[in-house]
Amino acid sequence: MIYRLVSHFKSQLSANIASFSIFQHKERRRSIYHLEGESNPSQQSQKLLRSNLLVGLEEVHKLQLKSLDEMFGTLQVSLIGKCDGEEPIITKDLQRRIEDVALDAEDEVESLMKQLIEPDDDELFLECCRTKLDKVSQQAIQVTDSVKELIIKQKINNCPEAENSASPLLDASIRENVMEGYNEERERMVQRLTRGSGSNKLEVVSVVGMPGIGKTTFAKTILFDNSIKRVFRICGWITVSNNYDLRKLLLVLLRDVIRMGDGNDNTMDIGKLAERVQQGLKGEKYLIVVDDIWSNQDWDRISHWFPDCDNKSRILLTSRDREVAEYAASNPKESLVMRPLTQDESRNLFYHRAFGKNYTIRGSDDEFEKVGEEVVRNCKGLPLMITAVAGILSSKSKLDEWIKVSQSVSSLVNDDDYKQCLKVVALSYNNLPSLMKACFLHFGLFPKAHVISVKKLIRLWIAEGLVNLKGSVEEFEQVAARVLHDLIRKSLVIVDKRSLDGQIKTCRIHDLFHDLCLKEAESENLLYVLGPDLTTHLDRNFRKGPRWMSVQSEVPFHYYLRWFTYTPIKIRSLYIYYRHFNKHLFHFKLLRVLDMEDCSIRSKITGELVCLRYLAVRTSATCVDLPISNLWNLQTLIFGKGSSGYFSHSVVALPKDIWQMSQLRHLSAIGISLSSPGDKVLGNLQCVSGLSPSCCTKEIFEGIKKVKKLTIRGSKKEYPTDLKWIDNLKYLQHLESLSIAIRGLPVTINRTGFFSLSSPDSFPQKLKKLKLSYTCLPWEYMSIISKLPELEVIQLKSDAFLGDEWKATDQIGFQKLRFLLLNDLNLEKWTTTTGSHDHFPILERIIITDCKLLEEIPQGFADSKTLELIELHKCDPSLVAFAEKIQEKHKELGRNKLKVTASNSEKMEEKYGYHRAQWRHYTHYQSASADRIA
Repeated sequence: MIYRLVSHFKSQLSANIASFSIFQHKERRRSIYHLEGESNPSQQSQKLLRSNLLVGLEEVHKLQLKSLDEMFGTLQVSLIGKCDGEEPIITKDLQRRIEDVALDAEDEVESLMKQLIEPDDDELFLECCRTKLDKVSQQAIQVTDSVKELIIKQKINNCPEAENSASPLLDASIRENVMEGYNEERERMVQRLTRGSGSNKLEVVSVVGMPGIGKTTFAKTILFDNSIKRVFRICGWITVSNNYDLRKLLLVLLRDVIRMGDGNDNTMDIGKLAERVQQGLKGEKYLIVVDDIWSNQDWDRISHWFPDCDNKSRILLTSRDREVAEYAASNPKESLVMRPLTQDESRNLFYHRAFGKNYTIRGSDDEFEKVGEEVVRNCKGLPLMITAVAGILSSKSKLDEWIKVSQSVSSLVNDDDYKQCLKVVALSYNNLPSLMKACFLHFGLFPKAHVISVKKLIRLWIAEGLVNLKGSVEEFEQVAARVLHDLIRKSLVIVDKRSLDGQIKTCRIHDLFHDLCLKEAESENLLYVLGPDLTTHLDRNFRKGPRWMSVQSEVPFHYYLRWFTYTPIKIRSLYIYYRHFNKHLFHFKLLRVLDMEDCSIRSKITGELVCLRYLAVRTSATCVDLPISNLWNLQTLIFGKGSSGYFSHSVVALPKDIWQMSQLRHLSAIGISLSSPGDKVLGNLQCVSGLSPSCCTKEIFEGIKKVKKLTIRGSKKEYPTDLKWIDNLKYLQHLESLSIAIRGLPVTINRTGFFSLSSPDSFPQKLKKLKLSYTCLPWEYMSIISKLPELEVIQLKSDAFLGDEWKATDQIGFQKLRFLLLNDLNLEKWTTTTGSHDHFPILERIIITDCKLLEEIPQGFADSKTLELIELHKCDPSLVAFAEKIQEKHKELGRNKLKVTASNSEKMEEKYGYHRAQWRHYTHYQSASADRIA
């Protein structure tokens, strides 16, 4: 971990040297500019001294900072000889000295950056810089010499080669949740839920077992079983855990399960939200999984959300506490107690995780097989232990490494079950490379059971300096993505959701791994979590000054301020997960990360946060008062949802200084208004989310011309009256992903659409992903879109196109399209004039949801050689039957890879049988009204 610390500081120091140069150059230009317009001689003299100070400081840092950078580089090279996973060769005393020097140097350098903005006395400040940097340099020299002496004495330069990142035996594909064994239990559970006990009453069925036994994975396999999808109209999932938030659970049910969310949700109290959930479930046959209930009281608080509709609805509940499981169950005797895996089941899971799904033992692997059998036996049938150990061995190709891990597992088998699991998890952690250890510990900042956006996670890792390699930020992002994939491959991180094209969208970690993160990060004085159950530890741990702090308590924050005598100068990252955080930011001078996306901010962000790289705040303001000119290190700027939520019509007007932020890479808000850039270009900006349509001008697009991902979002009145505004997109030659949406529901349907297309040249030719919502376009435009040469993913949602027929008339189109999503469209006919295999030659997945009038898809898909999935949700039974005929045709041709899945379709015939004509009349009435308006 010492190597990680030194590497981390080396990276920070290099970044700070660059930042010093950038800032000094800007400040000198600004000082000279203001000097020219100053008539007061005394003020002119003062500003001249200020400019001279910057020149003097530049000379100081050129020598001292770069000398310090070189010394820590030497220390980094010296320590790299120490191999991960071996016994430490650094004495505790020397370890403390290295930590103190690295952290003190970091503090001194970054505090000088802060003071540079407004020094009280220029000459005194310059002398202070020299003194502080001299002191740190001397300490670095001493500790580097000590490490070199120790290395020579212990002869660690002959350390064995570092382990390979992957074993030659390993299938490199990432493995997600795998359910080995429990086949009989799964069949019985599906029958229990679908057939029941003969009663029509709502029933609760419980699954109980120790942490790591596989309760959650078991419940997931049940929820996604095709028999379940056919029987239950609504299927959903909530994770309670031990520190749940009732509001968040209700919003998950309302928005993700029942899909009744709107812009008023964020302002409702819990009682009103619960009523809406009850209304949404009433009359529907539903199955809800309630995962990880910890107490009887927890169940009592949420059980009334689920109405008894007298239609055999079910709750599947998981708990590690048998008393809780039996308390909640309708029939406690029928609760499923998860058993350990058999030796055969354990073996299958182990080899699947260690070597890939299709692995078979070869003769040359006999010795590995013997050790593997011993490992499996010592894991005692506990899936979490098996997957953790398999994750370790998946990247080890030497027999002696396997034997060493096997012996470590063997020494743990007599411990208490939970401690045993925790020690095995620690074994996984200890075998990680230094870079991966730091990234893994970062998960401890998030609340337990928290689902984390992968994009956000990668941006945070870079802002934190955890990906400490030389190169561009874009290269950092690639390295961070590889680290995350490796953590998933080693079964330390769980994939939660994937995007339409298979990319990982969200992830999480198991509660046990979260416990380990907290334990390890706090022991290294890296992280402190402020919560109501942790306040007793403040005096012992908090005074030491952690680098990361996560505020997860509703306790007034001033309660902690008495501990802030020395702590704030140490804290580099502040994450806040409760609603209000007022007037306390001035305590934290050297933050790199300030994540307040879940918290309403009522105090101005200080201009002294010159080290800030990641800023996320929630705001309802239409004009943001940020000291942009001083936030020159900022890479990510996010304005989260205000109290009115996603459907808010407010647009955040950013100050003109935003065009000075040369390091900015990611900019996001519900709505963003940018001023004219002049001749400025944000050359590093990669992603803009929420840009107002009124800003889609040639001038602004030329100022963000390197953008790769763009979301245009605005209310109807924000869209230009000149429908040719879309042609300005051609100035974004690097754009790969585009989303266009009307924010809020249009009062009337715009029959003419919100933009007009004349040729494919209106779009950038590198475009790979296109998402349209409420754009009200004619289906004829799809002929133009089909000619985009690199388009791989299309998502059409909620009146993206109007009209009852999509007729693909071109002989050749969508040559690279792999994924197609149609959601909530009034489409009745979808046909092609030629074979679909010609028009969609490499299409792999079709997902259709809430298209209630569509009865057929192109017959030509029966000839497709690439189609793998047709997924239907809330569609007409005739469409399901048509898709199944296509599947049968594939089987007749010897192609068995096409899967057809359907959910919530059985009742559509009942619900829309006699309503179908009424529904069609309604949609035609909408179109006619739109024609009159147009």
